[in-house]
Amino acid sequence: MKKQLAAAMTACVVSVGGATSALAIEQKVHAAPVDFRACNFREGKTMQDLDKVSAKFREYANESDVAYAAWTLTPQYHTALGFDVGWLGAWPDGEAYGVSMEKWVTTGREVSAQFNQVIDCSARHELAISLPISAPAGTPEDGVLMFYQCTLNDDKSLDTAYEAHLDAGTAMKGLGSLAVSWMFQPAVGAGDDVDFDYYHVVGFYRYSDMGATMEMYANGGGRQTQQEILGKVSSCETPVVFDAVSVRAHDER
Repeated sequence: MKKQLAAAMTACVVSVGGATSALAIEQKVHAAPVDFRACNFREGKTMQDLDKVSAKFREYANESDVAYAAWTLTPQYHTALGFDVGWLGAWPDGEAYGVSMEKWVTTGREVSAQFNQVIDCSARHELAISLPISAPAGTPEDGVLMFYQCTLNDDKSLDTAYEAHLDAGTAMKGLGSLAVSWMFQPAVGAGDDVDFDYYHVVGFYRYSDMGATMEMYANGGGRQTQQEILGKVSSCETPVVFDAVSVRAHDER
C-alpha cells in the first residue's frame, strides 16, 4: 500500500508565480494548497526525536479525520540552505485545508507544543498552490524531491509557463522519462524578497528510475527537447534535492 517514491529532482522544474495568473490556471486544472516549513533542530535533538513526534501527529490527524498529507524533507544536495529539515504538507482542496487548519489551531495544541520542543520552524512558513504536471494518481510517499527556482522570460506569463511544462512533460515521457512533477505557486508567506517566479518539483519512485531518466536527458535527446519547449518561456537555477519521508497520506484513517 505504501509507495516507495525514491523521488529525485533532476532535469525538471517546479513552478510558482503571481496571484492573477493563478486564477486563470485554476479554471483549467485542479489546483490544491501545499505548505512548507523550514525548521532547525533544538539543541540536542535529532531526526529520531522528530520521528517520534511525527508518529504522534499521525495519530492526531487520523483521529481528527483530516485530509492532510505530510512529509519530512532532509536536505541532500544543496549549498548553505540555512535549515536542518523541512516539513511539506498538502491538502486535496481548499475546503480540506480550512477544516484541517481550524482543527489544528483548536485541538492540535498539545502535539504542536511537542513539535516545538524538537524543532524550531518559526523562521519560515509558506503556503503555495500546487498544479499537477505529471502527477501520480495517489499520494506519493517516501522519496526524494528536487526544487528548481524558475524565472519567466520577458513578456511571458505563468499561464504560458504552465502550458509549456505540460507539453514538456508529455514530450519527456514520450522519450522514456519516469518522473512525476508539479508546479508550485507561492501564495502566502513567501515575503517580498523572492527573486524568481515559480518552482517546479520533480520526483522518481526509485533511484534507478531517476538514473535512467538522467541518462535519457543527457544522452537521449531529453535536454534538447526540454530546452526547445521550456527555454522559450523560462529559465531555472540548479535545484536543491531533499530526501522525503512520508508522515501521513491524505486519505489515511
